[in-house]
Amino acid sequence: MADELSVSRKFLESLQRFELSTLLIPCAVSMMDVLSDEDDPWLPPTPSRRAVVFAPDPIDAAINALPQDDRKRIAEAIAHAHQDRGRYDDVSVEPIAGEAAGVPLLLAELFVHRYVMADVATGGQRIQEINDYYVARELRLREMMPVDIPYENPDADLWSWYRHWQGLGGYADRRRYVRELFAPVITAVAKRSALPIVARELTGWERVDRALAKARLRLDTASVEEDFQGVGLLCREVIISLAQAVFDPAAHPTVDGVEASKTDAKRMLDAYVATTLPGSSNEEVRAHSRASLALANGLQHRRTATRRMAALCLEATSSTVAVLSIIAREPES
Repeated sequence: MADELSVSRKFLESLQRFELSTLLIPCAVSMMDVLSDEDDPWLPPTPSRRAVVFAPDPIDAAINALPQDDRKRIAEAIAHAHQDRGRYDDVSVEPIAGEAAGVPLLLAELFVHRYVMADVATGGQRIQEINDYYVARELRLREMMPVDIPYENPDADLWSWYRHWQGLGGYADRRRYVRELFAPVITAVAKRSALPIVARELTGWERVDRALAKARLRLDTASVEEDFQGVGLLCREVIISLAQAVFDPAAHPTVDGVEASKTDAKRMLDAYVATTLPGSSNEEVRAHSRASLALANGLQHRRTATRRMAALCLEATSSTVAVLSIIAREPES
């Protein structure tokens, strides 16, 4: 199903519907034959074919909250991926275990929020029944939103929105306001391949900080396997630069007595930690640095590299840098 999902997403992107493509990242898609109920109980159910998205929470809710034209586009994309030339005006959504994260999660929250604001202002759900959920989602959106993407919803709760929409005219005007309110932020978020990983403090090791910044940028703009492999390569360079920054061959004898080359990050870091962090804790720290190096090495050679693996690799590398920075700058008390 992964190939069908990839083709479906590329179809949506060819229509410049990047927000719909991104929303589908954690999903699976299929064309399924289902039995439809007939009005005449004496007639057997007739089979019909449907485009189906298998989506985790809250992607399932977000797809159900999309306007009909958007749901139709997703159905068309799935049919295209399965080389099905039938006409499909809607998509079925089946919930699956798991939860979305990153950009798809942020987009899903925006789509649901947009739907709720339009629905409650046009005779739909009652404020008393859903205001708590709205308030909680509004707080999540503000916490998740990257600082460089403006999110300008002025209504922190639905009672504020109620007072606001009184001056907006009829239902059509209220729907238009909500669409225009969310359009810029949805467009901006959809252009992100990933939410930025929170940057730690600069270490002062120039090459380490510069390489980490490049790795973060590569992850933010990555879209294909080769890009994710590139994150692994940059993370490996970070760890090598880190080892070169802390290792002194005169002060830090290697654990196995073998001379460390200028790119032998494992021996250099093992020697540095063993010398500067005496006691039983040094083995755990050495294991930590070795694991991050192994992740980087594995990722750069993995032809099936994914965004998740790249993000894990970058986080592990950043953590190793932070740990070694603490050892170098905080004397044992």
